[in-house]
Amino acid sequence: MAKPRVNKLTSGYNLLWESSRMMLPEHKERINGHRESLNRKERPVLDEQEMEELALRIGESLETGRPVTLKLYGEYADREVTGVVTKVDPQAGRIRLRTALGDMWAKMQDVIGAE
Repeated sequence: MAKPRVNKLTSGYNLLWESSRMMLPEHKERINGHRESLNRKERPVLDEQEMEELALRIGESLETGRPVTLKLYGEYADREVTGVVTKVDPQAGRIRLRTALGDMWAKMQDVIGAE
């Protein structure tokens, strides 16, 4: 008995789609971008009481020189920075911290917590 000839139209075979296995770099970039956008987080909105507590902790670190840990918003993951507040620039909307790695600026709008 002769074996049936396999071609693109033979049922049960995936040969119909064999030529579409190639993926262009543009397609791969677009797929990866879409996956990242699914993991993106919304910026939390702080109420008045939370804002007052943040201002209190930042001001305390500025006056006493004690370190503070700021929780900073990130699109995909939040990060924490520990240091002493050395300057608050309300006009530019930023805070300067002296950390173990050196001085850094943090945007006030990115601060979502302080300990």
